[in-house]
Amino acid sequence: KVAFKAPGFTRVSRRRTERTDDPFWSEIARWSREEVAAAAQHVLEQAVVQFVQHWVAETGCRNVALAGGTFANVKLNQRINDTGAVDNLWVLPHMGDGGLAAGAALGAVGAAPRLIPHAAWGPEYSARDMHKALDRGALPHPDLGRKQIEGMRGDVHRVATLLTEGKVVARFSGRMEWGPRALCQRSVLARANDPSINQWLNDKLQRSEFMPFAPVVRAEDAPRYFQGYESAARAARFMTCCFDVTPLFKEHAPAAVHVDGTARPQFVDAETLPHLHAVLTRLGELTGAPVLINTSFNLHEEPIVCTPSDAVRAFQQARLDGLWMGPYVAERP
Repeated sequence: KVAFKAPGFTRVSRRRTERTDDPFWSEIARWSREEVAAAAQHVLEQAVVQFVQHWVAETGCRNVALAGGTFANVKLNQRINDTGAVDNLWVLPHMGDGGLAAGAALGAVGAAPRLIPHAAWGPEYSARDMHKALDRGALPHPDLGRKQIEGMRGDVHRVATLLTEGKVVARFSGRMEWGPRALCQRSVLARANDPSINQWLNDKLQRSEFMPFAPVVRAEDAPRYFQGYESAARAARFMTCCFDVTPLFKEHAPAAVHVDGTARPQFVDAETLPHLHAVLTRLGELTGAPVLINTSFNLHEEPIVCTPSDAVRAFQQARLDGLWMGPYVAERP
């Protein structure tokens, strides 16, 4: 075993931080919350990046898997990816206690690591359940034939048109995602061309926080939109890493670009999310920019919607424009 020597940061004992009258807190109070947060981020990045570099050098293993709540910090994940020490970066989609528990269980039974194509492992509801929820909510929706329902395609052209017109569309489809990220099974979608969306869409969803939304793009568009993504392309399917963006992306999706010139994308392909991929393709044909904002389908301080009834209630309370639920497209009167 080789010891890892931690960076030489100043240490403050837990006993001191638990005392509200300790001088530590008066020192912290000299700075704004943004400055304190930036300092904490800097220290975290330095410590974890050095830890990863040390063990990559020590073991020769350049495939790095990350799990646990620390790695919900997508900027930290980008710093690890950008070191040049990693050939493949993987972040478990449930980067929290639930993911750690799953990893412990899989490890206990000797399960071998393997790729996962998606994280849609939650509850699923039938088209009949969706139809009933729309009826209860008095939301007009078309009567569909069996083939349309079995395909669960919905009117992708109508959805793309609504989005092109600047409308906000909620998506409810298939199984709920496992983990804290909405990955277009329970998402709110909008065009990414309006930088003011951070304010007005948060207002619609009754959210008080201000933070840039994440973009969803087709996997084949990644080379023209992002830099240095190749070693973390699999992680990007689950929206768990930031990347520097290209000038073209800034032009197409200013609402999704962070102040440091990065974005936290979700890559989608025609096999895993065929309906969303089709909407992005049609959106590109209509606007030249096949990019959407993807934020979780929930109201402030509520969990992500799970059932069709949850979706209808959140849609109506937020006064969104369209609800793309399975094969149905309902519009707000």
